[in-house]
Amino acid sequence: MKKEMLAELSDVFLRIVNRYNEIEKTPFAYGTDTQLHVSEVHTIEMIGNKPNINVTRLALMQGITKGAVSKRIQNLRNRGLVNKAISPVTENEVVITLTDKGNQVFQAHQRYSKELNKSIAQIYTGLPDEILNDLEKVGNDTEQLFIKILEERKESAE
Repeated sequence: MKKEMLAELSDVFLRIVNRYNEIEKTPFAYGTDTQLHVSEVHTIEMIGNKPNINVTRLALMQGITKGAVSKRIQNLRNRGLVNKAISPVTENEVVITLTDKGNQVFQAHQRYSKELNKSIAQIYTGLPDEILNDLEKVGNDTEQLFIKILEERKESAE
């Protein structure tokens, strides 16, 4: 019976991961006329949280190359969501800020995230502390497993 339960839990977890991946791949307009992928919205979120950020810092925060950030910024700029300007602090630095449209996306995404977090928390409301602690441990252990798998795949690709 325990083997069956563990197999079912594994299946449930994989279905959740697959649904999340579907959400990540599905563009959404966030109240504007522009469909955005999650990676683009997360870039807008970081700029909204750190106005006047430069490409180097944005790349570090996102864990991607400066070239990839530059390409994404250019795409967002072409769609009227971000601006590039000379830093108000130093003339040899370019900084990125949100346009009004970009700020609209930022605010809508903030509301969406808040509601999503509230909905997820509601699922767990009423569970005893011991179960919540166990769920946290299982989540952390699963994350560590995924980190290990990712590291192994990166090593084998080199």
